[in-house]
Amino acid sequence: MYNCDCDDCKKQNTVLNLGISDSFKQLLNDGLNAFKHLHKKGSYKPEDLKTEKPYQKLIQSTFDAFDFAIKDNDMPEAMRTALQDDARLFGSLKANAQLFEASKLLLTPDGRLKPFSEVSKDFDKLNVNYNQNYLEAEYEFAVASSQAAAQWANLGGDRYSLQYRTAQDERVRASHQALADITLPKEDPFWNSFYPPNGWRCRCVAVEVLKGKYDESDSDKAIAAGEKATTEIGKDGKNRLEIFRFNPGAQKVVFPPAHPYGKVKGAKEVAKSKESKFIPKSLDIYEKTLGVKVDKTFFNYLGKETALVQESKYNPNGAYYNPAENYVRIPFDDRRKNSKWYSEAIVYHEFGHAADWHRDMKQNKAVTKLMKEYKTILSKDQAFIDVHKKLYKVSDEARANNDFDKLEQCGALADTMMSINSNWGYGHSKAYFARKGNSAAEFIAHTFENKFAGNPVFKEVIPELYDKMILLADELKPKE
Repeated sequence: MYNCDCDDCKKQNTVLNLGISDSFKQLLNDGLNAFKHLHKKGSYKPEDLKTEKPYQKLIQSTFDAFDFAIKDNDMPEAMRTALQDDARLFGSLKANAQLFEASKLLLTPDGRLKPFSEVSKDFDKLNVNYNQNYLEAEYEFAVASSQAAAQWANLGGDRYSLQYRTAQDERVRASHQALADITLPKEDPFWNSFYPPNGWRCRCVAVEVLKGKYDESDSDKAIAAGEKATTEIGKDGKNRLEIFRFNPGAQKVVFPPAHPYGKVKGAKEVAKSKESKFIPKSLDIYEKTLGVKVDKTFFNYLGKETALVQESKYNPNGAYYNPAENYVRIPFDDRRKNSKWYSEAIVYHEFGHAADWHRDMKQNKAVTKLMKEYKTILSKDQAFIDVHKKLYKVSDEARANNDFDKLEQCGALADTMMSINSNWGYGHSKAYFARKGNSAAEFIAHTFENKFAGNPVFKEVIPELYDKMILLADELKPKE
């Protein structure tokens, strides 16, 4: 699936085989056990992945291999969680692919189950292919993709552009070399599709450079070069490299969303089982209109289906949750269009209010304990003053640079401060926080923002509270 017969691929396979760890070799044992269990059952269906322990062990071991690559990077917790969720899904899709392929070997033409001795050699071949040969290429891609996502999450301000760079050796593909030194703002559409890695075993990177230090590239020409670099028409007439037209950091995924594992029979059922049944029906329109990707696993916090609407007959202003009619209203206004971070975070915030209403999170002891802890820690005015100084310094810089994402992140922190002590911060009014339950409600909503969208400003100014809110979100997860 991942190799050609060129000398470079053969050489790279040798290097990878020599370096593969014992934990990866364990996957071969887990794969063999899964195939033995498949033969014992005599058939396979995607729902078996949720009930059969040997299959679950195979998925977990596959995830563990990729998680090793993800955890070896410094990135916001929200990004790490999203990448781990994607790696778990990929592990499930991969297990489905190999078990489905193996299941086609089970029966004779007249429908009788073959003896294990008759299929064992074919099982061994499949096992080595999926859990060693394919795994090596997938792991290497996971390393590069995770590094790219971490870098994207930690990009600097508007003073910087991004520049495409290759490894600058004889192994660089000519099509990738054509992208070398392309320099464009991080907002340019080129990076949505051609942020490296751009293929299996791609070693290219994007680096930040000061604006003005290099001439800015022509975006249309850069995109055309990117399309050429990710085009290889197979015998079936399809472009084999089009799957690499994605951005790991912007989309918060490790593997290409259009990977072939997702096209195997049963893959749709596997993917749906990982998502919440409470995903709003209009969410895809919201994502496409505002150019964001929302983490679908978040909606598992809800207790029932909750509509997402753009307009409301009651309150025409802003975003909010209406508990009486159980819907969330989020307009497609300039505030959301100006900040990709806010247009994603507001979904977690407002549907966080819905989850709170559905499951009465305000009464959760973990919520009240953490709020009380930080009300005590920040009880002295000087403590709030110190936080305010740091916050306003970041806010002033963001305002000077028209950094709308950072301004919104400042506002989220300031509103969280008010939820702890309404004498400090800004956001909602003091009258709002005087109403019973509203302080806890806002604290919970900002907890979900931190967990799923991340907030670099919050993490910089009050890192200890930020980390504890991430853990709180995990505690609030519904029990399966």
